[in-house]
Amino acid sequence: MLSGRVPDSPVFYAGRAGDSPFQFGEIIPAGTVLVKPVLAWFHPDTAHEAAIPFDYAVVGTAAGLVVVDKPCFLPATSNGRLVRETVQTRLRVRYRNPDIVPVHRLDRLTCGLLACATDVAARGFYQQQFAERTARKTYRARLCAEPGIGSEWQEIVLPMRRVPGQRAVEVAVGGVETRTHVRALDSRLVELQPLTGFTHQLRVVCAYLGAPIEGDDTYPVDVGLQLHNYSTPMKLCATRLELREWGSDRRLVWTSPRVAESDFRVSRE
Repeated sequence: MLSGRVPDSPVFYAGRAGDSPFQFGEIIPAGTVLVKPVLAWFHPDTAHEAAIPFDYAVVGTAAGLVVVDKPCFLPATSNGRLVRETVQTRLRVRYRNPDIVPVHRLDRLTCGLLACATDVAARGFYQQQFAERTARKTYRARLCAEPGIGSEWQEIVLPMRRVPGQRAVEVAVGGVETRTHVRALDSRLVELQPLTGFTHQLRVVCAYLGAPIEGDDTYPVDVGLQLHNYSTPMKLCATRLELREWGSDRRLVWTSPRVAESDFRVSRE
């Protein structure tokens, strides 16, 4: 919120608010004395960012939504170090739409399906499905070893906790209970469905099974953050996504084209 006298810098734009004396997107003149706080936004200066040589592909659209296939190494949103080189910013520039926002998380090193709201009115509807676990997500992971599980779905329940100052999540008594369905598709390829949403949940589950995901930079050994090291992609992919469409009763399903790649393709498919 902007209040008092509008400073000379940066340039402020009016936000969308019913009680604002300014039109949405209008420049609020420097020096204006505001009689009450006004919703406003500005474009902060950002440092130079080296280009990330991978890009998303649009998989499909729905009411107020665009679904893309995200590559490994490209963040979904700003991570504090990158702003321009993200799916969110690239989509906003492509569609000239500053309201585009991913409605769920997808790690920088995880590839596959990412759903992004294109309409402010639809954003909460789609976010709520992930918050309430009514959105259905399926992943595939290529592992470093055989995980010792069968081809039938089984549930893995683990207590996980974040440790301040540490990237890796720990499995520890007293942690938050997480639940994951997992099954083997072939000797080192598994399919996973998270029933809860905890940081690095699927990566931790695979490491706990004694079969870390190929290319994982944190489990079992944290090699440190290397934003521009593209030598070893992590073999975890969000392969299937099911959502209810805003404004209708339709349930829509998208599949990542990466299921046809050798890393994620079942030998019998």
